[in-house]
Amino acid sequence: MKSSFVLGALSFLASSTGCAAKMTVPNSLFLKSIAESVSLPMYTWSANGTHTAKGYTTKAGDKTSVEGMKEDCDNINLNKKIAVDFRSDVFGPGLIGYFYKCEKIRDDTNLYWFTISSGNPSLIDKMCDPNTNYPIVYDSQHSTWWIDEPFDCTQRTSPPTHSQ
Repeated sequence: MKSSFVLGALSFLASSTGCAAKMTVPNSLFLKSIAESVSLPMYTWSANGTHTAKGYTTKAGDKTSVEGMKEDCDNINLNKKIAVDFRSDVFGPGLIGYFYKCEKIRDDTNLYWFTISSGNPSLIDKMCDPNTNYPIVYDSQHSTWWIDEPFDCTQRTSPPTHSQ
């Protein structure tokens, strides 16, 4: 996972354009700068919802990384996170993820609230498919191996001039 930067106030991805996903940034240098920095396409398909992940101390996934999971939740809740080319090992390039809330729901599981966008609707379809497999991945920031569980997409949007 390639995390480009962390922002505290990027709600435009979370609520971005309601049902119209065309990126219009009315007189906002801040939002325009962010959209350009992450190479947000003019037309995007998006999904939001929740998903769970489990953190481990080793790739074998035999011991929960309590500290790493707590640090990740604290970081998300304090700073929010944008991940450019989110899970490129699964989707390839082009998926931009915004994670804005995290909660520990079990000793070994965090629950995350997300909004994901892409100029390629098939990437959104694959991410929202409950059968998509997510191999374990290492997060050096928190020294934790993560297994993402399926994404529960509760809302999806597409550009007004394109069908999904």
